[in-house]
Amino acid sequence: MDLESATQELYGLTPTQFTAARNAKASEARKAGSSDVAASLKELRKPSAGAWLANLLVRERPNEIETLIELGDSLRTPKGKLGGHEIRKVSREKVDAASNLIRHAKSRASQLGHAVSASAVEELETTLDAAFADPQAAARLRQGRLTSGLRYSGLGFTAQPHTGSPSRTKGPGSGRGSRSEADQIAAKSDLEKANHEAEQADAHVEKARQAVKKTAAELSRLKSAEALAVRRSKEAHARASAAKKKLSGRR
Repeated sequence: MDLESATQELYGLTPTQFTAARNAKASEARKAGSSDVAASLKELRKPSAGAWLANLLVRERPNEIETLIELGDSLRTPKGKLGGHEIRKVSREKVDAASNLIRHAKSRASQLGHAVSASAVEELETTLDAAFADPQAAARLRQGRLTSGLRYSGLGFTAQPHTGSPSRTKGPGSGRGSRSEADQIAAKSDLEKANHEAEQADAHVEKARQAVKKTAAELSRLKSAEALAVRRSKEAHARASAAKKKLSGRR
C-alpha cells in the first residue's frame, strides 16, 4: 500500500468516515506486511470540521483557492507598496473569493449529509484568512491534509487547537482582541464601502431636495398662472354680462 495515496484518500473523506477508513487501511497494510505504513496510518489524526471543509475546497475548488492565495501574494509584492485604491481592490476581491469558497463548502457539506456548525465555518474562515496572509499557511492549505484550522496573528501562522473551533486563548496576538493583516484590510474595505455608500446617500438626499425645490417653484408658478386665468375668466364673464345687458336694453 502506498502511504501517500492512502493519506490523500483519507483526508478526502468526511470526519465521520475518517477513523473507520483509517483503521481499515492500517489493518490492510499490516496484513500485507507493511507494518511501517500501518503505523504511519494509525498516527493520522481525524480532521476537525473546519479543517475538513478546507481540505474539501482544496480538492474541489483548487483554482479558487489559488486565486485567494495569489491575492494575498499581491499585497507582498516587492515592486513597491500598493496604494490605498489597490489595497481596497484586493481586499474586496479577497472578501468575494472567501465568501464564494465558504458558500461552496457549506453547500457541499450539506449534499454529503455532514452538518456544519457556526464554529466550523468560523474555523474555515480563519484558515482562509491565514492562507491569504501568510505563504507558509498557504503551503499547508495546498496539501489538503489539515487536521485543524490555521490562524494568522500577524507574526506568523499557527495551527488551531484540534477541537473543531478556533482558539480562544488570551494574550497578545491571539483571541478576539487580535486582528490579522487580512482582517485589517477587510475592515478598511468595509469602512471605505460604508463611506462610499454614505456619500451616495447624501448625494441622493441633495438631489431629492433640489427636486422638491424645483417642484415647489413649478407649483408656485402654476398657482400664479391659475390665479391669473381665474381673474381673466371673471373679467371676461363680467364683460360678457355687461354686453348682454347693453344688447337687451337696445331692444
